Amino acid sequence: MAEIIALRLIHILGGIFWVGVMLFNVLFLFPAMAAIGPAAGPLMGELQRRRLMTVLPFVAILTMVSGMRLMWITSGGFSPDYFSFPTGRALAVGAVAAVAGFLVGIGVGRPAAMRAAQLGASLASVSDAAERAAMAGTMSAVRRRAAMANAVTMILLVISAGAMAIARYLG
Repeated sequence: MAEIIALRLIHILGGIFWVGVMLFNVLFLFPAMAAIGPAAGPLMGELQRRRLMTVLPFVAILTMVSGMRLMWITSGGFSPDYFSFPTGRALAVGAVAAVAGFLVGIGVGRPAAMRAAQLGASLASVSDAAERAAMAGTMSAVRRRAAMANAVTMILLVISAGAMAIARYLG
């Protein structure tokens, strides 16, 4: 029982943090940073200094690992019979959505955001107008890629949290 309590605390609190940060970032922070342009550079630098780009994936991994262990316990070792019921299927959909969201975020969103930050930092030191315009165009494309990946990640995490929130009530 102590293991289940600890796993549920890690899973639920980690999920709240992970989904909450993604919702805040996609709906509020990133659009605000895009609106203020280069002035957002110091804010991005401060978020990196505070290791958001390290803490968030770490919390996501803890959330997924604790969820997998909980599913192992609850399903009797991933018994196919468990997943033939609506509750098991909903939890499986939630798990797949979370893993997919993590992969999109870590594989596409994070590298694009890091590249955009590097380009933004370099842009200030470029004096040639043509080179500056080309770099700004590249940075804009990379930011769009990061925004799309983050939006997809957010949607997948909301699906995951929603599926897990209602699973026990499905029968």
